[in-house]
Amino acid sequence: MDAAAKLLKVVPEACLMENPKSYSAWHHRKWVVGQGLAPLERELQLVTRALDEDSRNFHAWNYRQFVCRKLGRSAQDELGYVEEKIIQNFSNYSAWHFRTMLLHQIYGTPGGPEAGVGTEAPASASSPAPGAGGTAGAAASGSASQRSPIPHEVLDAEYDMVHQAFATDARDESPWTYYRWLVGNTLAHLGPAAATAAAAAAAGSLEAASGAGADAAASGAPGTGGEASREGREGQEGQAEVDEEARARVAAVLEREAARLQEDHLAAEPDAKRPLLALARLREAQARLGLGDSAEAGAALLEEARGIYRRLMDIDPLRRGYYQDALEGRAFVVVQALGTV
Repeated sequence: MDAAAKLLKVVPEACLMENPKSYSAWHHRKWVVGQGLAPLERELQLVTRALDEDSRNFHAWNYRQFVCRKLGRSAQDELGYVEEKIIQNFSNYSAWHFRTMLLHQIYGTPGGPEAGVGTEAPASASSPAPGAGGTAGAAASGSASQRSPIPHEVLDAEYDMVHQAFATDARDESPWTYYRWLVGNTLAHLGPAAATAAAAAAAGSLEAASGAGADAAASGAPGTGGEASREGREGQEGQAEVDEEARARVAAVLEREAARLQEDHLAAEPDAKRPLLALARLREAQARLGLGDSAEAGAALLEEARGIYRRLMDIDPLRRGYYQDALEGRAFVVVQALGTV
């Protein structure tokens, strides 16, 4: 390596040691790698050391993604590393965020667990078309959107991990942000139709949404006899069974999580605002998605959520405007093809 190449490599390293959060130093480091002047394995060691020094350095996390993508490192391998950093310090937005990206890459790409870091998830028929109107269509194009649901058993393990974080420090915001993302991915198993129904419920009333769903089901029935109609009915019945199983599974998860929040947090600290807000969102999702046992149960769930929002307005007056919006149904968001609250 000639003197100029050595200078290009050594100078940014010295800059990073002096200021590990320098935008320009990390950017120049990427350029050095792009010129082939730094071995990738050594770069991975360098950024690992940087994260050992400060596990919340988002510059280092971004650079690690860049290096892993160049190396072709699997998302599954990186998932283990991210879990180690999270366990070392649960208050780590960057690590939690990187974990959401890895899980999407593993379970939303053709390569599955062997998918590489940075692999894009494929579009599917359930994804909204580009430029589609409405809030749901716009939200689905955001950074949290994904094309296929993460399996329930994977989400259950993630719920267990985030509850460990809550037990360590329930006041830290970063695990609660991840928790909200988990709930969204649980709701993704209901599909776009549920998102549409919830949006209608948020805009109007639960009864109106239920009526619209019944009308839609009736209008979808075959209008003529014969073999084709019989096959169509059988297909609809089969899909209805699958949808009902999905609804039952999602309903069970939301109820389980509501019970955990009440027993693990609110029983000891009734006015803890983060568990209260999470509980309100769960109850509102159950109500607006029709996951109660009956219309009366759905109405009771929605009223429970509204009651919590009223309490939060007193507990957390600085965010009174947000809770007022939530109380009036303006803070509930359902993303088509992902479903999130």
